[in-house]
Amino acid sequence: MKKKYIIPILIIILILLLTTSVLLIYTNNIKNLTTESTLNNLGELTTQDAEKIENTIQEHIRILETITNEIEEEKPQNEEQLFKIYERNSGKTEFSRMAILYEDGKTTTSDGGIVDLSDEKEEFFKTDEIQISRSRKSKVDEEEINIYSKKINWLKQNVVVMLVVETNKYEEMFTKTIYNGRGIECIVTSSGEIIANSRNEKNGENIFNSLEKANTKITTQNEEALKTMKSQISQNEKGQITYKIENQKYYIAYQNLGEEKWNLVIITPESIAETLNKVLQTTITVSIIIILIVLVISSYIVVANIRKKEKVYKLAYIDTLTGLGNKNYFEEQGEKFLKEHKNPKYMFILDIDKFKSFNQKYGHETGDKLLKEIGKKLIEILGEDCIICRESNDIFAILMETKKPIRKVAEDLCSKLEKVEIDNVEYIIVISLGIYKIKNNGDRIQKIIDKALIAHSIIKGNYHTKYNIYDENDEKQLSKEHEIEENMEKAIDEEEFLIYYQPKIDLEKNKMTSAEALVRWEKDGKIIPPDEFIPVFEKNQFIIKLDIYIFEKVCKDLAEWKKIYGKIPLVSINVSKEHFIKNNFISEYISIAKKYKLSPEEIELEITESATVDKNIDVIKIVENIKKAGFIVSIDDFGTGYSSLNLLQDLPIDTIKIDKTFIDKIDFKENANNLVDYIILIAKKRGLKTVAEGVESIEQIEYLKKMKCNLIQGYYYSKPLKKKEFEEYMNNNM
Repeated sequence: MKKKYIIPILIIILILLLTTSVLLIYTNNIKNLTTESTLNNLGELTTQDAEKIENTIQEHIRILETITNEIEEEKPQNEEQLFKIYERNSGKTEFSRMAILYEDGKTTTSDGGIVDLSDEKEEFFKTDEIQISRSRKSKVDEEEINIYSKKINWLKQNVVVMLVVETNKYEEMFTKTIYNGRGIECIVTSSGEIIANSRNEKNGENIFNSLEKANTKITTQNEEALKTMKSQISQNEKGQITYKIENQKYYIAYQNLGEEKWNLVIITPESIAETLNKVLQTTITVSIIIILIVLVISSYIVVANIRKKEKVYKLAYIDTLTGLGNKNYFEEQGEKFLKEHKNPKYMFILDIDKFKSFNQKYGHETGDKLLKEIGKKLIEILGEDCIICRESNDIFAILMETKKPIRKVAEDLCSKLEKVEIDNVEYIIVISLGIYKIKNNGDRIQKIIDKALIAHSIIKGNYHTKYNIYDENDEKQLSKEHEIEENMEKAIDEEEFLIYYQPKIDLEKNKMTSAEALVRWEKDGKIIPPDEFIPVFEKNQFIIKLDIYIFEKVCKDLAEWKKIYGKIPLVSINVSKEHFIKNNFISEYISIAKKYKLSPEEIELEITESATVDKNIDVIKIVENIKKAGFIVSIDDFGTGYSSLNLLQDLPIDTIKIDKTFIDKIDFKENANNLVDYIILIAKKRGLKTVAEGVESIEQIEYLKKMKCNLIQGYYYSKPLKKKEFEEYMNNNM
């Protein structure tokens, strides 16, 4: 037996022995003791059922929060996609349906119903917080229901997400055999309205009014008892009273359920105590046997209660998936950690990049196993002298002290978590870390977490930097990113994104044959550089919408030039790696090209080499599909990634663009070993064209001409040009 169980059991044995002695000596007090026992049992029963119902309510709230969070994250484009999120999360819960309430009162349900709640919509739209309705008749099937609701913004409008629970689901949780059916159990509001009851009687009546009506012989004692009950219930307090109705005394126990001021009330007659008294008088002669039985039962109850408390503790403080602490645990233990540790302390926010894509590719079960394995490896790597919790989804929070250089700690952590083995299969993942050095031990944990989250937000989705240590500029940068996000939709609508074209010169023909389409954001007469808004759009997925916008604009220009000039240059358009997660992006591009009567062979799609770093994306298959569709394919920024030679070997591409960093490093001395030489030679052996980016001098041009580079792009010939300027350039140089 575990040590933690021994002392409580010994205490119970001692208490029961003393209690039995008192029973033997003071038999005249049996009735009073029985009454007290009945009240205690009633209170315990109330607590047990209240916990059971409250846990159910909390679970319903958690599911509603999960569904609304996923709606805001995934941004479903129609009701069908939205209801799939409900189906994915509802599982074996008591919900009978989900509904969406629009601002005009129209309400659509997940099982195909449409109802009008225009007369009630103000009540549901009045707050952003979760609400739980009182019992009401369903307009769908006339069943008695309760509605869990939360207002969110979906598709640029406010809607209310509703989860519907039939009231009888709460009634099923009642202990219906209370004292052989002589007691009654019900859920009431703070004002006394009955929401559900164990006798399946009509709900909606007021328990206080019922008690007052039953009090035919008005007594001061009854009035005071009812006044106490009303006061304690209104203040969310637990309590018990006795109430006399027609010469019969009743025991009434009540306890708050924690949400919307609901309360559990149990009413039972005093005659139960008299019945138990007779039983005790009959069995007092065999008290020794009773003591032994009670000892065994009490020991079991103690162990069960300890286990129950452990279970409650785990629910409140432990993440059920990974076994790590949860956010509540982290906040509570973090305060102690800050006070007890003197070495430099750091707050880490760690998450798995593209975890959503990982789930989509390998399944949620494998995703859960990945989270468990990450939790296990964090403990192995960092040891026990730190606090680790799963903060939410794939985000882990770590509070630690160390004398080691923090950059070394961060690099080691990212490196050791890069490969994770699940069911004998090795997966490559990318970890990003936000780090905050704690300067003041008196700071609240949430403030420390927020600072680390800010540091993390800066590098989220950045494949070149895996960690970031917080400094004051991070908040300014984050503020700038938020400003960009607030204006991006408006910029699309008002056509603030402009297309510039930079010519590409064919060295052999000495004329322009192609160009690259580049985007610039012109806001209030000023140009916002791409390196400020593109990384933000890549993080929030808006880049997908922008890419499609640019593609259509370019197709429109090409169609216009084709009509005017009879021929067009081959224009290359960037395709961000975020498109690769979508299954239909190629067909979408083909559809746009057809709309402007263009052939895919007249358009070149540029893929950045960094897109191939993501191990969760099958880039080879995607590029093969692009080629099958007829598009020309080039690799941008070639040589800056980690798998350049593999790219040339495996990808079915047409062109490689040599990054400007290699062009700038060309050594013009005879017999110099320039990487550019090898890139061009390898490309020619593979039958690929080469484009040199960022060419700015005649020396570079002559050198590249000697190496038989096909195309030149750079300021020596032309900067990126607006449409009209490019048309003039095209007339003179094509």
